[in-house]
Amino acid sequence: MRLFLVSVLSLISGLLLHGAPSGDDLVVCDFEDRRQTALFEVNAGTTRLVSEGVVRGERALEITFDSKGRYGAAYMTTGRMPRDWSSFDALVLHVTNPGATPIRATLLIADQAWADSGRSYWNRHNSGTMLVPGRTRWVIPVQGLYRGEAGSRNRDIKRNIDADAIVRLDFGFGRPGSTGRVIVDAVALTRSGRPSGVHCFDFGPSNQAVMPGWTGIDHATKYTSERGFGWGPAGGTPWQGAARDTTFGPPLIRDFCEAGGYRFRVDVPPGHYRITVFYENSGYWGGEQAQHAHRSITIDGAEAWTESRPEAEGHALYRFEQLEPIGVDIWDTYMATELARPVTFPAESSREGLTIRFRADRTWGSKISGLVVQAEDDVRGGEWVKEQLADLAREFRMTAVCLDPEVAASAIPPAWEGRPLAWPIRIDDELTPGTQPPAGIPAPSELVISAVAVRGEQELLCAAIRPQRDLGTVPVRATALVNAKGQRLSSEVAVIWYGTSRTFNTIAYRTRPHTLRPAQTVALPADLTRGITVRVRVPRRAVAGRYRGQLKVGNVLDVPLEVVVLPVSVDRETSFLMGFFGLMPPGLIPAEKKWDVLEQTLALLREYGMNAVSGGPSWRLTGWRDGQPQVDFGEMDRFFSLLRNHGFIRPLNGYGGARFGGLHTRYEKGRDGAKVERESGLDYETAVLRAWAEVDQHARQKQWPTLFYAMCDETRVRADAEREVSFMRLMGRVSRAFPRTVRTSGSYSVDFGSRPDDPDRMLHWHQRFFEVLDVSSLNRHDASVLREARELGREVHIYNQGRSRYSFGLYQWSEYRKGVRARWQWHLNILHGYQFFDLDGREPDTAMICYGRDGIYPTVHFERCREGAEDFYLYNRLWKLAKSEGKGAAAARDVLESLVADIALNQRTPPRGYDPEAIKLRVARAIARLKASTR
Repeated sequence: MRLFLVSVLSLISGLLLHGAPSGDDLVVCDFEDRRQTALFEVNAGTTRLVSEGVVRGERALEITFDSKGRYGAAYMTTGRMPRDWSSFDALVLHVTNPGATPIRATLLIADQAWADSGRSYWNRHNSGTMLVPGRTRWVIPVQGLYRGEAGSRNRDIKRNIDADAIVRLDFGFGRPGSTGRVIVDAVALTRSGRPSGVHCFDFGPSNQAVMPGWTGIDHATKYTSERGFGWGPAGGTPWQGAARDTTFGPPLIRDFCEAGGYRFRVDVPPGHYRITVFYENSGYWGGEQAQHAHRSITIDGAEAWTESRPEAEGHALYRFEQLEPIGVDIWDTYMATELARPVTFPAESSREGLTIRFRADRTWGSKISGLVVQAEDDVRGGEWVKEQLADLAREFRMTAVCLDPEVAASAIPPAWEGRPLAWPIRIDDELTPGTQPPAGIPAPSELVISAVAVRGEQELLCAAIRPQRDLGTVPVRATALVNAKGQRLSSEVAVIWYGTSRTFNTIAYRTRPHTLRPAQTVALPADLTRGITVRVRVPRRAVAGRYRGQLKVGNVLDVPLEVVVLPVSVDRETSFLMGFFGLMPPGLIPAEKKWDVLEQTLALLREYGMNAVSGGPSWRLTGWRDGQPQVDFGEMDRFFSLLRNHGFIRPLNGYGGARFGGLHTRYEKGRDGAKVERESGLDYETAVLRAWAEVDQHARQKQWPTLFYAMCDETRVRADAEREVSFMRLMGRVSRAFPRTVRTSGSYSVDFGSRPDDPDRMLHWHQRFFEVLDVSSLNRHDASVLREARELGREVHIYNQGRSRYSFGLYQWSEYRKGVRARWQWHLNILHGYQFFDLDGREPDTAMICYGRDGIYPTVHFERCREGAEDFYLYNRLWKLAKSEGKGAAAARDVLESLVADIALNQRTPPRGYDPEAIKLRVARAIARLKASTR
């Protein structure tokens, strides 16, 4: 630890001496001397004062990274800043990244309430940004400092950080284990003004982060003459919940208030004005995208602007379908043209000011993020607004940083001079636009794309192509693969399209393979690596042997293809369940197409090896008559009939659907439960049992599968856990009464390494969950969990373990053999914001499938999961054969045991030397030997 020691008196004197000369800002620390640096304790990295990266004064603080830093390679913390930030608009950090690649920066801000409540991670503010090479002015709005994380905020203490009671501030730089340095200069609390006569409003929830210099507007900001702006006065204010925060992007455009049908008044003198409106179109959750076909804005009753979108709700699905984030500026391509495109028009005010009304033909079509009113002839105000919009773009570019490293060009082998480079790849390879051919690339005459296959599976033959000159768009096709006897295996060509890929709590991204799209042509610009796949389906009755074909790319490349089919088959009959969270087509799919798209989805899931599903429609309690429940089963019977038609007859995971609406609220009794008691005239337990008896009778008549009924979702707060476990106990009585219809389940993590009695520890409550639930679907888990499950007679599932071939193959097989009975993975078709753009909305879009105008696209991750599932079914085949006591069975069991001997429970990374193709060949040969020995 490196500390700069100084007396508190000297420190405060230094702070006062370095106040901002304007009187609006407070420069808290500018690292001019050792007195200044004493404000922060640097507990990762080594420091020195330098003249590089200086914004204010003559010195700045350089921190050289410590690769062993626990929270970051450089980390600085203080509890000695001014406590009261409430009169300021923003905390600003001037920082320089002197390196050539972006640096991750993290922020922690805590208040007295955090200190008084146990100093929990979830009660402090945790966020971050990316520092691009060069100087960055990191602006952190003081209003809108949520507790916890952007995607999980204010869960315990239900308000934002108290800006008048700050007790801690931390900055971290660089990921643990990284090397480099960072230069920190002035830390300041700032106030932002704007020219008089310019009215700027930032719309969002009451706890939103407001763009500095703008006025925050929430759903309840009513017009008053004293205020001079607000909703109404005619027509009232939007409803509670109309204002939301999508959590990512600059403050102005990341939040909104749905304003459809409402009026917003601004008092301005009579005259000519320019109005600028920012719509928020992506939304927070899926289903909140702007879905309108038509929207408009009127000024004092006269139409001032209008927009029509022929695809209406489908606009968010297809707008970026034909775009790739290659060689483009993300702001210019995706934001400025669509997601942050300002609407600007002139307006003339009366003596009553301006009354602006927003209209759309669908809810969520008038989500307003920002509104600017400025006089037409106000040059100074116009320049200020222009600079604000430039700041918006700058801040977005600062956070939406491409993290792809520069790739040095490799030497071109002489045999490939003048040709497009081509080489074999696997679908699990992380191809990027800059990927270079590997050392030892085969000569053109020696290049073959080959695979070993077994019956009942698919094989993807994959090639990477990197032209050395622009080849334009050329035809691409593959011939059928034919054996020596003329028997054929069909082939289908697809091109791998790239997409943006981010992780949680950031919009810094990487360019990664995204979807596989059927193709008859492919664009081949110079110096861009493109993946092409050839799908070969191997029927269960395929003749063993060697099949050959060709991949033809224009007139510039002919690549030989080869598949060797082994005389063994996969076995898909297993008691282990595997599938994805999510199932129903998104609401952006027109209603008349929903069931057709669902049927296509189910067929694809079966083809890709999944044997269980999660989600679906729900049913609803509509009322009570003489103490008997009235239940509307809606689309449930049609849904379960369709599942049966596609072979999905196993229990349904009820996360994300299959809910009993109106019986309870989320995972507890709640307001709906209280209403049930009032309307039924029964105690709640009796009412619940009667309602489920009605469901059980209907379910048995209509052949419903068993439902794993979701009872919790990663509960993090004691008060929530107490209510949930109470409801779990009641639902346990339901599942014991109707075991064929419902079993209780929940998603969380637990272990039994210790058994805390302290009710403030969440492990205490998660252990209660495990005792009560029939099924525990766990993320983190260990051997103690499976021991407890055996003792209590409980069932263990796992979820969100990975999206790789290893995860769905060898790892999943290992978990199954150790006692896990199912796995669920996030997510089949999750969509936050616009499809084919991963930087908007609440969370990353980790979908397995995407919806194109002409059909469903599988993603690269879905293909990897399919390959893993096929591995699982191959291991399953050997395991079943090895159950016999015949000759060779012991050797087969030894093979299976050796596969998982080095894989621990919950070991999500492959063991050293993992080679799925070598394992596949070894298992297939063991099957062939065992079958031969039993003939």
